[in-house]
Amino acid sequence: MTDIHTPLTRTIIDGAEVAHTDSRGDGEPLLLLHGGGLADWMTPLAQTEELKNRRVIRMVRAGYTGGPVPDGLTIADHARHAATLLRRLDAAPAHVVAHSSAAAIALQLAVDEPSCVRTLALVEPPLVEGLADPADLDALAAAFGPVMGAAMAATARGDFAAAFDAFMPVVCGPDYRVAMDDALGAGLVDDAAAGSRHFFTSEVPALNGWTFDPAVTQPVLLIVGADSPPVQHRLTAHLAGRLKRASVVTVDHANHLMPLTAPAELARLILARLILARLILAGPVADRR
Repeated sequence: MTDIHTPLTRTIIDGAEVAHTDSRGDGEPLLLLHGGGLADWMTPLAQTEELKNRRVIRMVRAGYTGGPVPDGLTIADHARHAATLLRRLDAAPAHVVAHSSAAAIALQLAVDEPSCVRTLALVEPPLVEGLADPADLDALAAAFGPVMGAAMAATARGDFAAAFDAFMPVVCGPDYRVAMDDALGAGLVDDAAAGSRHFFTSEVPALNGWTFDPAVTQPVLLIVGADSPPVQHRLTAHLAGRLKRASVVTVDHANHLMPLTAPAELARLILARLILARLILAGPVADRR
């Protein structure tokens, strides 16, 4: 079973270093794609008892390994890295589980490389213009403009930990650091914060420049936390309405920190809705868990 100390296998794809762990369990593979700023968002999910007998591949994306990373990586580049890794591991097609910014990568992967994706489970897709309800764009700009201004000012002076601490409360809530430290250890989170240059200088611009293509044919499970702000719920509903086969599930007592605070619940949802093929939909459906 994967744990926080499992050594990563590193590989170069198109000049970028990515890394992964592979449980080599049974059944159809699951690919876990972490969100922004923290390579270990998905580590607790990979550790769950619910997934211990499954084949779980946890990918560490380019920019998070400490190895080579080309300038100007796009969302399509990250999607291509994921597809290449799956093929190298003989793990395509996979059930792709993605959190936050990685949801954009997973959606792009499903369009660009449909043979690599069985289903998608997207946990709290990012609050970006390309996915948001148009009615919320002004509110998002008002909420994120000052925060991103502070984060980018800190980035410009090389204080990436300050940039991290400016950004995370607006998406994860004021107690984000307690949850991160409890799940992963303070030292690991300190290192992630100090090393978040790629997130602010490359990933954020890539997300802002990304155009969502709704031509996704695979079943999509959209997962949102009940304690997340209303704008996150509206974005999720809006995205569900733009996809051909989408279902929305709300997890009680959870927010954007869900992969760290509710990994067992996520694992159960993934197995019930994706692996057991219970997500067979003709159109958007919303329910509550």
